[in-house]
Amino acid sequence: MPSPGSLPSTRAHHTGTSPGAGISSGPFEDPTTAVQAIDRIHDILRQISRRPLHSGHYDDDGGTLRLTVPTMLWDGYVRLGFGEIRIAGSGSPQVARRLRLALDDLRAVAPADRQQPLTYQHELLAGSARAAAASKAEGKAALVPDASGIGSAEDLVTAPHQDRR
Repeated sequence: MPSPGSLPSTRAHHTGTSPGAGISSGPFEDPTTAVQAIDRIHDILRQISRRPLHSGHYDDDGGTLRLTVPTMLWDGYVRLGFGEIRIAGSGSPQVARRLRLALDDLRAVAPADRQQPLTYQHELLAGSARAAAASKAEGKAALVPDASGIGSAEDLVTAPHQDRR
């Protein structure tokens, strides 16, 4: 028997499953990890939502343009942040709920000239989450904004300071 150090380092070796086992179950076997990634993406986009983005123009001390480099527009940051995770994860209610909360929050804080890409991602999320749901009710439930994504939205839990009498 070969020593452990001589075995190839593969997913099959580490988990005891075939390398293709995760393919049929989709990219979100663990939606909690996706929600954690969305937390970070949301935080970054929230921080830059009201900031001026760099033009990519660099002038010398005399004000003469010396260098122009491509820079990402707000639309690009939003699509980079949410596009692929929305496509891959909208079938997971946990991912859809967390994305919905992030988009709703960004729409509340972003200036008017940065609303369009957020609204567009919101519409795409709603359509794909509804299409992935087994019923109309499940599609609606998957779109309830929720920070944890697990169904702890305010319509399902008690208020933090609710009187217990």
